[in-house]
Amino acid sequence: MNKFRSFIAPLIQEYIFYRKASDHWNESSYEPNLLLFDRYCLKECPNAQRLSQEMVDKWCCKRNMEENNSCRSRIYVVVSFIRYITKRGKTDIVIPAILESNRGLIYHMHLQTKNSIIFFRLATIYPEKPHLNSEPE
Repeated sequence: MNKFRSFIAPLIQEYIFYRKASDHWNESSYEPNLLLFDRYCLKECPNAQRLSQEMVDKWCCKRNMEENNSCRSRIYVVVSFIRYITKRGKTDIVIPAILESNRGLIYHMHLQTKNSIIFFRLATIYPEKPHLNSEPE
């Protein structure tokens, strides 16, 4: 029995075959998320014959209680699937932007703090005491 039941099921099966053949498939993560997307398409647009921009955008938007990383994990395989069918001329859907990570900001803040400490320490270095052998001027 075929797990995928929406109008895009044949394309999903083709995509899975391609990813498995190229050894770029994660059974425990990718397939469940594609299955959820398939069910979403079936439920939201039961009479649809092709994938629409609205369906993809609605699926890929961040949900209220979802963190950036969990959203990215949920939509990554769908974005990859859309890239696959777009390259083969089977859709003209624009790929939604994947949420930006805050890692760069945190790294920048860390560097700024670290640099501040270094500069503070350099600014508080005092000159050596005069040598005892030197004559006062």
